[in-house]
Amino acid sequence: MQRFSNIKRASTEAVVRIFLSHSHKDRDLVQGLIVYFEGLGISIYVDWNDSSMPRITNRETAEKIKKEIGANDLLMVLATRNAVDSKWIPWEVGVADQMKGEARVLVIPVADPSGKYEGAEYLQLYRRILTAQGGGKGIFAPDAASGAMLDVYLKLFGKI
Repeated sequence: MQRFSNIKRASTEAVVRIFLSHSHKDRDLVQGLIVYFEGLGISIYVDWNDSSMPRITNRETAEKIKKEIGANDLLMVLATRNAVDSKWIPWEVGVADQMKGEARVLVIPVADPSGKYEGAEYLQLYRRILTAQGGGKGIFAPDAASGAMLDVYLKLFGKI
């Protein structure tokens, strides 16, 4: 668990910073993503790793989340069934889309790899991170069968 407490320090050293929009019910998946992206030299901001986040959700929570979305390079949505049912995730995606544009919003489809998100159709507007045909992770635009490798795409936002 010590590895995850260092997120603040790691985020100042990383060259690409990502805000992870997720359900707190998916903590195990989130911890795996943190390890994966830290291995690529990428910082993942997760609100429950932020000691300055209020313990009780309120207006200050929303203000801090909005500030962090703006401070990070990209927003990724961990699209699980829990996330699709969340009240916060559509708001976070909307904030990121308005602040950064659709190219900086990425979806990790866990709920439905086909890109169909019943109850969250808005997620079909954004690029998806999927396993590429030759292995590794790729970024695919909506309705696209081909895309760019994840590391190549992330180089657009910093040096990794």
